[in-house]
Amino acid sequence: MQNQEYMRFAGSQFQIGDLDRLYAGAGEWLQLTPGIFECRASRVSQAAMRITELHVNCGVQIRNSVEPWRLLVLLVRPAIGCQILANGKKHSDGCCLVVSGDELCVNILGAASILWFDIDRRALGGNDRAGKLAPVKCSLAAGALEWVALASYAADALADERAGRTTSDTMDGVAIDFEIERIMRSMLHRARGNAESQADINREKLVRTALELMWSSIEEPRTLRDICKAAKCSVRTLIYVFNATFGMSPMRYFKIQRLNFAHRRLQRAESGSRIFDVAADCGFWHLGHFGVDYKAFFGTTPRMTPRKRSATLFQSQGTEEQLLLGSIA
Repeated sequence: MQNQEYMRFAGSQFQIGDLDRLYAGAGEWLQLTPGIFECRASRVSQAAMRITELHVNCGVQIRNSVEPWRLLVLLVRPAIGCQILANGKKHSDGCCLVVSGDELCVNILGAASILWFDIDRRALGGNDRAGKLAPVKCSLAAGALEWVALASYAADALADERAGRTTSDTMDGVAIDFEIERIMRSMLHRARGNAESQADINREKLVRTALELMWSSIEEPRTLRDICKAAKCSVRTLIYVFNATFGMSPMRYFKIQRLNFAHRRLQRAESGSRIFDVAADCGFWHLGHFGVDYKAFFGTTPRMTPRKRSATLFQSQGTEEQLLLGSIA
């Protein structure tokens, strides 16, 4: 990361497909709840850490592959009545996600505020300094003092940049503030002690298998019983793991995936493209039902969807199916 990089996004509005302006790979973010998606964001980068503050008004799924040398720490605070699902756990009062060398995946079912710390893990002391970058993936209930300290530090760093005060002026050139380094090391230690259970691993494997089966026949969506038969599990089991992972049933989740897929296709469709062709490619064969579902979810009709003129993230980083599903080993 370049020192003192600052992207002034405060007050900006983004569609889901525009979030790659915030993070490479953000095409993997899905809108999960109905509404006209908006995101306000601001960011500051220091020598070994990048801080992004996000405020979203709709539910969103965030997926991001995290290299072993990177440490992501996300503080997520949902709006009243909304839930966060991460690693098979539900949180209603906020949670802290700690990920390194694995895939970040969190489902936020409503409006939320997010503080995203992206850290060069090699700058931390202890085992990380010695090069022992073991994978970490955990959702924690952040302590009140940790939450206040991280939120205050982020607020000060963003305010300093807006006021034109440089990182070196405010931190005396230290790569990572001592107190922040202590908190991050503490979170890493706690995360290592909360390794995924075999049940969590089996749940993730079953979800991925079911999604592969769904995507393999997107033009003619399979029934729930067909998916369960191919995945060698009961209907009850699949419904349970999807509710634990995404907060909704398998067919509801895949319908949302297909709606997002169609939305992105329409955003970059050339003039003269037929809406029916896009809908059919996404498994929607009744144009009237598709239009109703699309408007209810995105707040606009397929025909009125704003088109993008520039090349999109998908054209350089893989197909939509690969990005929406995540990298499959």
